[in-house]
Amino acid sequence: MKPPQSLAGYIRQHLKELEERLEVGVRQEVIVAELEAHGYKTTLKGFRNFLYRARIRAAQKTVAASAKPASQKEQKYAPSVAQKPDQKKQEIPPNPLTKKAGFEFKGTNSVDENDLI
Repeated sequence: MKPPQSLAGYIRQHLKELEERLEVGVRQEVIVAELEAHGYKTTLKGFRNFLYRARIRAAQKTVAASAKPASQKEQKYAPSVAQKPDQKKQEIPPNPLTKKAGFEFKGTNSVDENDLI
């Protein structure tokens, strides 16, 4: 009989439990044997691959959740906090070390015959 969900889905769903068990020292081979008892046939290498992918997906979800958009109240007051009247916009002085793009060709008219060899 086939299990109701894929092995990848099962590992994603039970990732926290699997991580806790691995943290206390349960061998991955034991977990693979338990997965086979639940109807999921995989190798140790396959389990490690699914575990790796599940960890990446969980990390991406936490990053996306922390970068959620600001609430309406925060958006309303953000411009007034960002722009204080006593702070003037600081201008960046030009860099004296930069050169103009390209070079200026003045032609051969400015060359003196005495300068030639």
